[in-house]
Amino acid sequence: MAKEPEPEDIRPYQKGTDTIKQQVLSSVLSEHDLFLAQREKRIELLRKMEELSTPAGRAGYLAFLSSEAMGASIGSDDIPAIGDALLSLGEVDELNLIINSPGGDGTVAEKIIELCRAYCKTFRVAVPNRAKSAATIICLGADEIVMGYCSEIGPIDAQVAILVGGIPHFISAQSFIDARSGLEARFKEAVKKNEDPRAILQQIAGLQVPFIDHCEKLMEFSREVARKYLSDYMFRNIKPIKKKQAAIEGVLEGLSSVGRFKVHGRMIDGNAAKTKLNLNVRLLGKDDPLWKCLWEYYVRADVQLSRTVGLAKIIETRNEILMRSLRLQ
Repeated sequence: MAKEPEPEDIRPYQKGTDTIKQQVLSSVLSEHDLFLAQREKRIELLRKMEELSTPAGRAGYLAFLSSEAMGASIGSDDIPAIGDALLSLGEVDELNLIINSPGGDGTVAEKIIELCRAYCKTFRVAVPNRAKSAATIICLGADEIVMGYCSEIGPIDAQVAILVGGIPHFISAQSFIDARSGLEARFKEAVKKNEDPRAILQQIAGLQVPFIDHCEKLMEFSREVARKYLSDYMFRNIKPIKKKQAAIEGVLEGLSSVGRFKVHGRMIDGNAAKTKLNLNVRLLGKDDPLWKCLWEYYVRADVQLSRTVGLAKIIETRNEILMRSLRLQ
């Protein structure tokens, strides 16, 4: 009786194991080399930016980039990584923080500012693309903000996570406060017109008072932190004190007004930040050598974030790279 032939889909696996091992090893090594090659490219750009920033002094660059597609927000777990990256860089005359982030915890933003300022005399924040909410607060804690033609900051309204269909969504804390105020105004109007206010009262009763109170505290905290750092650094040379206070309140009014910007993601570009908010913004043209380096660095890092499965953040200096994966709940 003739021997039944082995299935075609099994034979290569059984008899070609060594070949498969070679193919897998070759693929892994290729990927590893690509990662190192891109890391070297980014290091080269960081060094070039250091030279372009202060040719006569010591400058350092620290990148803090988040994957917005993965919802990577600023959180307490960023502090050890940023602290370690700063240690690898050491004290410098001028520290430049490259940031791209949708925002996050305002208390962590405050700590990031303090950490960075402990390592330098002058602190700059460079925004290649977007720095929103808590990331905008970090910008306000700098001596100068470096922006290009496509850079943007945003309102400093605190964001609150809510679950919609089991998926977390970040909503402005001010929106909850405004919703309560709106219901209260509608109730007063209904009473004034002798209309039945019971439906409105039911909606008001459904509001969680402690939660609304928490939202109010979050909003006030954002303004307090921004006010402190604007006074201590960005606006420290404005005289007299009344003019300085007016400048600070103008920024707070502009950046904490949901009514003015409507949505959290509303763009405030470099020109608006400089001319309307009077922030100390250094605008770089698209052909500026520093902007070209900054943009290329950002694009390369963003590609790394998007092509590496699960990668949520890159914190990097020319001496060290720290990467954080998305924590699955």
